[in-house]
Amino acid sequence: MNATQLLKILEKNNFNFFTGVPCSIFKDFLIELNSYKKFTHIVATSEGEACGIAAGFYLATGNVPTVYMQNSGLGNAINPLTSLLDKEVYSLPALLLISWRGEPAKPDEPQHKKMGKILPKLLEVLKIPVVTPNNYQELSSALNSAKAHFKNQSSPFAIIFKKDFIHSDKINKIKKMAKNSFNREEAIKIIVDHLTGKELVVSTTGKTSRELFEYRETKKQGHNNDFYTVGSMGCASSIALGLAISKKIKRKVVVLDGDGAALMKLGNLATIGRYSPSGFYHIILDNNSYESTGGQLTSSDSVDFLKIAKACSYKASYHTKTATGLTKIMKHLRLKTGPILIVVKVSAISRENLGRPTSGPKENKNNFINFIKTNGS
Repeated sequence: MNATQLLKILEKNNFNFFTGVPCSIFKDFLIELNSYKKFTHIVATSEGEACGIAAGFYLATGNVPTVYMQNSGLGNAINPLTSLLDKEVYSLPALLLISWRGEPAKPDEPQHKKMGKILPKLLEVLKIPVVTPNNYQELSSALNSAKAHFKNQSSPFAIIFKKDFIHSDKINKIKKMAKNSFNREEAIKIIVDHLTGKELVVSTTGKTSRELFEYRETKKQGHNNDFYTVGSMGCASSIALGLAISKKIKRKVVVLDGDGAALMKLGNLATIGRYSPSGFYHIILDNNSYESTGGQLTSSDSVDFLKIAKACSYKASYHTKTATGLTKIMKHLRLKTGPILIVVKVSAISRENLGRPTSGPKENKNNFINFIKTNGS
């Protein structure tokens, strides 16, 4: 189905308020949505937050909101789905548009396998009616069923979208911007080149981990002291904190975070500041974009991470948007006591031939644990 068709059928059925967190399956839909002036679109930092926004919108207007999410994000939404929107609590309606990553028998990344397998059953356990349309007619029928459900039950109704169900011709126009500016991969190279090699590095999900892995390959450095976080968006900094506060770990810990991931779990900064590990260096590579899912904008352009870090008791914070500035910061970083935050503004662009780690999550985990055991703390 063309993304424009999807928007028009949603409009025809009086769904005109949208909130959620992007997924690559929805990238074409979201490009069209952002240019569709008849709709209100609020980009949330987490799927749970989106459910709260939807609840407030319904309370204010009486109109049914639409919440879109990747199926992995359904995990973030379960609490408000069961304790806020659920029929046995406030009984609030919402149309859930859920992408199906990790659909059984279809190849996908390892972090999507479990949720891909259990998605329909999970919605069944939540007692949320669900339809998976294969064409326009089935989607039209699903929306009619959803409206009847909202009238009779006043609770969420889900529509699952398979990969390649939605398409558009506008995606290539979006990807051509900011091609020659300072990008994340260049920033990662500068960061790695100024590390001693003894640090433990935790990288966030998506292209950040892929770029770090490829640069390690290029330099023939190995990967044993890197933990490549796949999935678990927003958890890289909390994983790093768990490492840093362990009495067994004396090494410095470096987090390569993203703006979207940091915003999804912004409370992590408060916890990091409270427990204040001295060898903790939190680097946010801020491209104002969910770049791995199609380049949708985050809200980082309206956020001052440095002031947040200060308010959360980080010892120092730095900001740069150039290779020269990052090099200068990294040269003196090892002399500073953490926790320290570094915000690096980068362009929302990456190589089209960027590869993926050749080792799986369990192999990465085992190598990382063995590195810590073998090389001491």
